[in-house]
Amino acid sequence: MIDNTWPPFKKWFRPAAGTRSYTSGFLEEVAAEVAASIPNLELRTLFLNCFMNTLDTTTNFSLKNGDPSTYVVTGDIEAMWLRDSTLQMRPYLEFVATSDEVNDLIMGLINRQSDFIRLDPYANAFYDTSKFGIHRSDLTEMRPGVHERKWELDSLTFHLDLVCAFSRKTDNLSIFNEAEIETIGLILETLRIEQRPKGSTPYLFDRVTANPIDTLSNSGRGPQSGYTGMVHSAFRPSDDACEYPFHIPSNLYLVKVLSDLMEILFSLNLLDYHQICRNLVQEIRSGIENFGIRRSAGEPEIYYYEVDGLGNGNIMDDANIPNLVSLPYLGVCEPCDELYQATRAIALSGLNPFFYSGYLGSGIGSPHTPEGSVWPISLITEVFTTSERDVWRRNLRLLIDSSCQTGLLHESFNISDPSTYSRPWFAWCNSFFGELILHIWREDPDFLRQFA
Repeated sequence: MIDNTWPPFKKWFRPAAGTRSYTSGFLEEVAAEVAASIPNLELRTLFLNCFMNTLDTTTNFSLKNGDPSTYVVTGDIEAMWLRDSTLQMRPYLEFVATSDEVNDLIMGLINRQSDFIRLDPYANAFYDTSKFGIHRSDLTEMRPGVHERKWELDSLTFHLDLVCAFSRKTDNLSIFNEAEIETIGLILETLRIEQRPKGSTPYLFDRVTANPIDTLSNSGRGPQSGYTGMVHSAFRPSDDACEYPFHIPSNLYLVKVLSDLMEILFSLNLLDYHQICRNLVQEIRSGIENFGIRRSAGEPEIYYYEVDGLGNGNIMDDANIPNLVSLPYLGVCEPCDELYQATRAIALSGLNPFFYSGYLGSGIGSPHTPEGSVWPISLITEVFTTSERDVWRRNLRLLIDSSCQTGLLHESFNISDPSTYSRPWFAWCNSFFGELILHIWREDPDFLRQFA
C-alpha cells in the first residue's frame, strides 16, 4: 500500500524499488523493452508510470495456506473490486505462460476473487480483512469483509473471464480446483436467480443518500421489469444504479464468457454445470435478440444500453466497461460487425447524452461524474476497437493532454479544462493505458516510433 514517503499523485514519479507494493523483475523488463521503442518523452513516461502503477501502488501478494493470494485495491479507495482488479491485472495476463512470477500473481488474483465471491456473490468490492467499512449502514445483507454490496452483473463475469483466459493461455485446467468449481456453481446459481423467472429476488439494496443513482428505487428492489431470459443487474459498471435492470453490454459479455466456460466444463466432465451454461446462453441470447435491439423503421438497428422487458430502453453509452463501444475489446464481436458499427456511431455522437465535446476534443463520460467530463477509459476503449490510425493518434494526444503533466491518467477530466479532473489515483485507468500501448507495440511498433 502507498505510504506517506511517496510523492503526491498530483505529480507522480515511480516510488523507489524498496517502497513499491510489489516488484516484478520480468514485467520491469517488458516495460523497459516497450519504452525503448517510444521516442516521444511524454508518451514514454506516461506508459512506464501507468503500466507499472498497479504493481507499484495497489498489489499485495502473499501465500495463503501455501497457495498464492493477490489482493489489489482500486487506487484511492482501499478496497478490491472484482471488475477493477481483473482489468488492472489484464495487461500482465498474456505473460502467464512465460513467467512463473506472473503466473503466481494472476493465480493469486483468481484465488482471492474466488474467496470473495463465495463470501457474497452479490457484492462488488471487498476488504483484505473481515471488517465492516464505510458502507456498514447500507440496508442490505452486509457481511464482514464486504466493502460494498452493489449487485453488478459484470463483477461475476469478469471473474469467469479471467479464469477461462488463464486456463486458455497456460493450456492447463488445474486452476479449476475444488474451491473454484464451488465458486462457479455459486455464480451459475446466482445468474439463474437473477433471471427472475418468477419476478422475485432475494437481493435488496437501499442507502440513505441524497444521490438517487447511489441507491435503488422501489424500497431497495430497483425498477420494475418483465421476464426476458436476460440476467438483471441492479447497478452499472460505474457503480451507478441502472435506469432499467437489463444491462445489455453486460449480458452480451456474459454470453461470450459462458460460451467459453461451457467448453471447459465439458472437458472437466462437469456436465450438469455445462447444461446450465448452455441454457443460460440460449436464454440470454434470445432475450437480447427480442428486447435488447432497437428496431425502428427507417433507422439502423442498434443495441440499447439498458431495457426493462416492458417496452422501455435507453439509447446511450457510459464510459465504464462493459459498455457498448467496448464489445470487440471484450471479445463479444468483431469491430466490423454491422450492428456494432451502427451502435458505435450513436455512442460516439451527440445522440449519446454522455458524449461530450469541448476545447480539447471529445469522448464519452458518465452520469457518475459532472457534465462535460470525459473518461480516459472511454478514449482508450475507442482506440482498442478501431484500426484507424488517425483515431489512435488523436486519442493518444488527448490522453497525454488529459494527464495535465501529473504523470498518470485520471478517472475523468473536463474536456475544455484538463486541470479539472477526478480521482488522481485510479489504477484501473492507468493499467488500461499500459495495456493499450502494449497492444499498439504488438500491432504496429512503427506507430509508436513515429508518434510525435
